[in-house]
Order: sequence, then C-alpha cells, then structure tokens
Amino acid sequence: MRSMTGFGRGSGQAKSVQVVAEIKTVNHKYHDISVKLPSAYQFMEPEVRELILASVTRGKVDLFLKDLSPARGKTVQVNEGLVTEYLKAARRAAGRFKLKGEISIENLLRMPDVLSIEEEERPEADQKRAVVEAVQEALKALEKMRQSEGTRLGKDLLEKAKDISGVVQQIRQRHKASVAEKLKAFREKIAEYLPSPLQEQARISTEEAVLLQRHDIAEELTRLDSHLEALQEALKEKGSVGRKLDFLIQEMNREANTVGSKSSDSKMAQNVVRLKELLEQLREQIQNIE
Repeated sequence: MRSMTGFGRGSGQAKSVQVVAEIKTVNHKYHDISVKLPSAYQFMEPEVRELILASVTRGKVDLFLKDLSPARGKTVQVNEGLVTEYLKAARRAAGRFKLKGEISIENLLRMPDVLSIEEEERPEADQKRAVVEAVQEALKALEKMRQSEGTRLGKDLLEKAKDISGVVQQIRQRHKASVAEKLKAFREKIAEYLPSPLQEQARISTEEAVLLQRHDIAEELTRLDSHLEALQEALKEKGSVGRKLDFLIQEMNREANTVGSKSSDSKMAQNVVRLKELLEQLREQIQNIE
C-alpha cells in the first residue's frame, strides 16, 4: 500500500548533457499529471508521461526538469546572401539618386538579420538518455517515500478498524439489552391494562414481532462486520487499493446511518455517533492512499 503524497529527485548525465528531475505527488480524486520541461527537451514529454504512468496510478503528479548542462558553444554566422542584397540595393539607390560614398562594414553588420548567433546542438540521443535516467531515479525515490508513508498509514488505519469493530460490538450488546428491556416494558403494560384471561396471545405476539422488526439491526451489524473484515484484508494488499477502501467506507457509512435510524435508546445512539466519528476519521486518512 502506498501513500499518494511523496517527493523524489534524480539526476541524469550523458556526455555534455546533465539534467535534474524533481517529482512530487499529492492526493487527488483522479489521475492528473503535469510535466514541465525546458524547451529543448519538449520532445521528451510523451515518454516522460509514460514513465510516470507506469509507476504512479492515482493522484496529482508534478514533474519539473532542470537543465544543468554546461553552456553550449556559440558561433556567429553572416547571412552572405542578405549582405549581397543590401549592397545591391545600396548601389541602386546611389545610382538613381546620384549619391556618393560607400556603405561601411560597421553599417552593414548593423543591418537587420545580417548576423545570427547559433548554439551548438546537443544530440537528441544524449538528451533522451539523461532525461530517462533522471526521471527513473526520481520515481524510485518517490516510490520509496510513498511506500514508507503508506506503511505508516496502514498501521494507523488498522488500529482505527479495531476501534470501529469494538464500537460495533458495543452496539450489538446494547441492542440486545435494549430490545429485551422494551419487550419487558411492553408486556408489563399489557398486564397492567388487561388481566390474563382477557389477553389475546396471538395479537400480543404480533405486536412483539412488529416491535422487534422495527428495531432489528442484525443484518446491518453483520454487513458492518463483513465490510470491516474486507477493509482489514485490503489494507494488507500491495498496489493501488485506495478506491476499494473508499467504496468500503461508503458502504459502512450507509449501514451506520441505518443503525442510527433504528437506535432504540440514547446510549445506543451515542455509540452510533462514535461509530460515525471513527468512520469519518478513517475516510479522511483513506483519501491519501493510492
């Protein structure tokens, strides 16, 4: 089990190319990947995304790539064809308007687009090798951090699940006692108003059955036990279990609401409130699990 929160950093180098990749992840309902690369490395974005997708299956992911390569060699280029055109134009203007003088080299070099600075190109193969190395190293560091945080979260969640199980058992015990109390009170009231010879046993049995049915929560408690068992098993699984855990919590909340609506006394209602508090704490922690 992994947390959705983590950070990783990695570096890569190939000849004159040196880069550093930093990746961070936070919890998110969907899978949102943001890749920010220097302009010279934009061609690598599809492959970088594939590397991330293979390692991170859920959450918001931000990857930043920094280029720490040594400065590239620069050369100054003269656009000879354009110089020729400038000279031709100058001579035509001098002949037409009877001008004297020659255009100087200083003026010529200042003309637009005559000079250009070109940087030495780095081989794409070297760029690719360095980027892949940096991203893979960053993802390994991220995975280690997320696994560590996931292990810690898993232990906390198992403890919460035990607390929830204890509250469910308290509700079960209180429910039995409460129903027995209500049946006793019902029978005492019947005996108070109707002498024994006038009591209709069939009608009384029907009323008792209705009373029991109105407050029966056996199925809900059984399903809560089942969901808790499934949750504890899921917490021990490897890989992405966040969605499964989220579904189980939703189902447990549904059962808790039904139990609450059938609460037969204030003490049982207090236990249900405690159950919902624990489920909400569990739900908040599960949001950070991949």
